[in-house]
Amino acid sequence: MALSIEYIIVTHRESQEIVYYKTAGNFDPDFLDMFRSSIQYEILDLPSERGEIEQATLEGKFLITRAGKMIWITLINNHIPTLFTREVLKFFCEIFEDSFSREIRELYTHFEGDVSIFKKKSKSRQSIEDIIEDVFHLYLTLPFSIGPLKGKKLNSESKKIYQFAKVLIRKTKGHFYLVKLFNEVGKSYTFNNEELAEIIFDLVQNKVLLPIISEKVKKKFAIHF
Repeated sequence: MALSIEYIIVTHRESQEIVYYKTAGNFDPDFLDMFRSSIQYEILDLPSERGEIEQATLEGKFLITRAGKMIWITLINNHIPTLFTREVLKFFCEIFEDSFSREIRELYTHFEGDVSIFKKKSKSRQSIEDIIEDVFHLYLTLPFSIGPLKGKKLNSESKKIYQFAKVLIRKTKGHFYLVKLFNEVGKSYTFNNEELAEIIFDLVQNKVLLPIISEKVKKKFAIHF
């Protein structure tokens, strides 16, 4: 699922203002402004009852939004959201509201609209960055290389994807992106999207596919390998 996520956006329902966003790729301020305007001018259909989910499209991207008590959380994707996407969105929405309930409730009173409070560190809870990484695994959007196969057993499906990765490495001179691998394999084999994503994720977990990590990237994603 992380392969298709471009933005994670938290919007305050009453004010209709974006209070937090995270991008998994290149930041596009024009798109974010378009998203904000689409909410304020009611171009997008957003869920009205807590726990409801709505899907929509905007400028060729796929949106899925879940309503919390005082917020909406929207995932903006480059592929149609799956059932798994809905489940993970539900999980993240519940964690976010539970972890930041006071900040959401008192955002425009005690905190005077200061949205930076969602990024502040606390000794009593995970940071929002850590929660996002735990839930969405955004490091999967980094460039990848191929690791050694010695001592690792791959089933037939994993071997097919591994061979595709080797071809991509040759074409791109040393690295590739998992979304490219996902799309190329999908053109040639009849995996469903969830099955294919799971196989690729397993190859990453087993260090057959390795993220290319710089110190700057480690700090950005707050992950350790």
